[in-house]
Formats: sequence, structure tokens, C-alpha cells
Amino acid sequence: MKKIVLIVFFIIVILGILGYNYLYQDHRDVVTSNATASYTSSELIDLFTDQDSANDTDALDQVIEVSGVATATSTNSITLDGQVFIEFNTPHKVALNQTYTLKGRCLGYDDLLEEIKIDQAIVINPSN
Repeated sequence: MKKIVLIVFFIIVILGILGYNYLYQDHRDVVTSNATASYTSSELIDLFTDQDSANDTDALDQVIEVSGVATATSTNSITLDGQVFIEFNTPHKVALNQTYTLKGRCLGYDDLLEEIKIDQAIVINPSN
């Protein structure tokens, strides 16, 4: 009887450890990940606003590069061409009306604000 209780106890402990590791996996590191695709802001907007939702999976929850002109900035975010909102990993100084190339994780299209959301972004190349 004691053997059965011990075996059941160890099985429960092992299942608990496996379940915990499955639920609390490490987050994706966007900085070290390679981008799966590169878009201009207008191409990305067209991709999400067309009627074919199958196209959205090309960028959705993927690490992508996007380039465009900064139309709104703050220390923690930038908006490219008025429709691509990008949140930085760390604060950055960016200037308005300059072209930037950024890498981040695409969260998708926000219907309410009519913006594409990208987070965990870093500046790849500030252009003049």
C-alpha cells in the first residue's frame, strides 16, 4: 500500500513539474531573433486591411521588420505613417518625419484605432 501511495505521489509531482514548465515557458527574445519578413508600413497596412484573413498569418505573432516615416513619437513608442503603432523594448529618442526601420513582434490589426500594433521593438536603422 505504501508503494502505491509513493508511486502516485511521484507521478503527481512529475506531472506538476511538467505542467508548470509548459505553462510558464520563456518569452521569445525579439532582439536576438531573425525577422521572418520585411515590410514597408504601407505594405503591412495593405496586408491587414485586405479582405483575405489568410494573409494576416504571414505577419501575425511573427518577428518582422517594418520601415516607414515617423509621424508621432514618444520615448516608449513611435507611429509610422499614422497607422503602424510600435512600442519599444527600451526608451529611444526618435525624430519626427524621419524614416526608420524597426524590428518587433506583430500583434495584429486594431479595428477600433485602425492601427497595426507591434511590441518589443528595437530600432534597426534610422535613415535620413
